[in-house]
Amino acid sequence: MTVRVESNSYLTDEQHRVYTLREALERNGGTPSGFLELLAAVVEDETWRKVPSGVNSEEPFEDFAAFIEAKPPFGLGAKVKDVRLLLQIKHPHEGVSHIRLQMDRMRAEVSKLLGPSLSEDPVTQDAHEFGAYAKAGGWLFALKVARCVQPGSNQGEKSVPSPRGGRDETAKVSASEFGRRAGSSSNRVMRFYRAWARAADDGLVPQFEQLQPGVDVELPDAETWNAYYTTRSSGESERGSLITAAAEAEGIRPTKALEVAENPTALRAAILADSSTAEAARSALMDRMEDDIALQAAMARHITDTDTLRKAVAAETKRADQIEYVRAAVTEGSVKTPSGQLIEIPEGVKAEAEQRLTPSGGVGQSSPEEAAAAYNVLHQYVMQSVDEDPQLKIQERRAKLHGRVKNASKAFEQLSLDEVSELYDEELVESLEKLQEFVTTCLQNLKEAAQGPTLRAVRGA
Repeated sequence: MTVRVESNSYLTDEQHRVYTLREALERNGGTPSGFLELLAAVVEDETWRKVPSGVNSEEPFEDFAAFIEAKPPFGLGAKVKDVRLLLQIKHPHEGVSHIRLQMDRMRAEVSKLLGPSLSEDPVTQDAHEFGAYAKAGGWLFALKVARCVQPGSNQGEKSVPSPRGGRDETAKVSASEFGRRAGSSSNRVMRFYRAWARAADDGLVPQFEQLQPGVDVELPDAETWNAYYTTRSSGESERGSLITAAAEAEGIRPTKALEVAENPTALRAAILADSSTAEAARSALMDRMEDDIALQAAMARHITDTDTLRKAVAAETKRADQIEYVRAAVTEGSVKTPSGQLIEIPEGVKAEAEQRLTPSGGVGQSSPEEAAAAYNVLHQYVMQSVDEDPQLKIQERRAKLHGRVKNASKAFEQLSLDEVSELYDEELVESLEKLQEFVTTCLQNLKEAAQGPTLRAVRGA
């Protein structure tokens, strides 16, 4: 059995930089200034060539694309097309000459390393990019909607001639179709569409008729975006227009949607009585919650205040954690002991854990019982491994003692000794004297152990 100790302190400088770059990519996907700066550093000193390309391998990555798509902790675990899109977004300080020069060099080098991108239908390409980065907001994404979407029709695609007088025609699509390609909701698509429409009425951006899929236009400053993009109604007339626009995006008559909105009791009755209606309502709520902060807070409070829902969330969280634990262990071939040491898992144990995690009937998600059974297979193996290995058992006990001593030290460090004279209590003094005796005995046992082969037991270790 092989045992390894895993810690961030064991990462090389290059591996730590890659780790930081990946964190920036996940955290700053909407305004990726930190990611752009780190990527520039990684490209400039060729950090990506200095890290191993995988487990038990000293070989570097064959190319930059492999580094981007490699699973952590060796690569970024991202898609090349997503990184290409992030490079299109300007660093907020590119007005400063040295930052602009740094970004220009980085973009040129990354383009050289990645080579030309695969050509894609401009509507589908814009839809994919919108779906991946819609949450970032901004004029760039509103343009992708404005130049590709023709709302108010349920007849599929509509060819629009090039505004430049060319022969080529590219088909615009409905908001529902664009949302389907983007993996997004038509409501969200129309929110971007309406933001562009308001700006066009003010003369800030071109009208829809002047836009062509795949053709860029000059965009306003980012600071103006929030003045035109809204996610909630601010009055009765705005509410009606939002419902009308959403109905047109779905390809239905607005009167139907307005009628439902005017009779919430009927909507409630349909949801209570019919499972398909309830599922449609649930799906709509989930789509709306992505942009509606107030609704997110209300749902969170409702779950917290409802005992059955709170327990269900806790059970689902535990199930998800156990599934992630098992899948990571099966993929990596190792599992951690309580003290953080890595133990390699035999193929038989991995196979049993994976088999128990498989959903009944081979479809759907693993149940809480299946997740717990798979988790227990690995947990029992860890406990058995520790119990059968005297050296490993001592390491676990030592780690446990270290943890308790550290916690006790931290508790005392937080005390304000300046106030002790005012807090005299005979029982407190007696407790501290007993604690002092225990610490003295513990120290004596440890020092004697260093001088001889026998380690005397420390109470509570």
